[in-house]
Amino acid sequence: MHIRLVACAALALSVAVPAVAADLTYETPSAPSAEQVSSAYDWSGFYLGAQGGYSWSQAEILGSDQDIDSGTSGLHAGYNFQSGNIVYGIENDFNYNFEKNGNANLEWDASGRARVGYALDRTLFFATAGVAAGGGKVDIPAAGKKDGILIGWTAGGGIEHAVTDNILVRGEYRHSDFGNKDFGSTIGDVGATQDKVLFGTSYKF
Repeated sequence: MHIRLVACAALALSVAVPAVAADLTYETPSAPSAEQVSSAYDWSGFYLGAQGGYSWSQAEILGSDQDIDSGTSGLHAGYNFQSGNIVYGIENDFNYNFEKNGNANLEWDASGRARVGYALDRTLFFATAGVAAGGGKVDIPAAGKKDGILIGWTAGGGIEHAVTDNILVRGEYRHSDFGNKDFGSTIGDVGATQDKVLFGTSYKF
């Protein structure tokens, strides 16, 4: 009888041990998906910042082209929305240009633009386009002095990175065509274009 009990107990133990061991098997946690990683940082919200850089402008006046290169600095403000990896929003900026040309200057420029980009966690690749305005000043001894505002378009793109949850840094390039404006009978139509490289920082609220 005792031998028979011992045999039954051994048989039950031989069945139970593998079953318990199977239940205790360690499963390696799966790596986070690309979508989970890319959407870790939240780009949505209002931001305000400053930028500076260099601009290459060209003015068409009295039938000739004039190159106007200068440093530039300004302020920007905008608001982002985010859906998954896609970030989109609006941005306005105003810049003062330090160009000093004897005949024509683009003293300031401003824009109102849409932005759309693709976020990889704290790094955002974006494109931007919208309306641009520029403050032109013409000073020609034989034709007189005249100020005017030229209105056209601007487009470009860049990269932005969130250094902290609130501090953003960026680099971007934009091309602007300010169209033509009639500066009077003695000067005629004046046109201006501009290429600009900017580096800036923003605070996201």
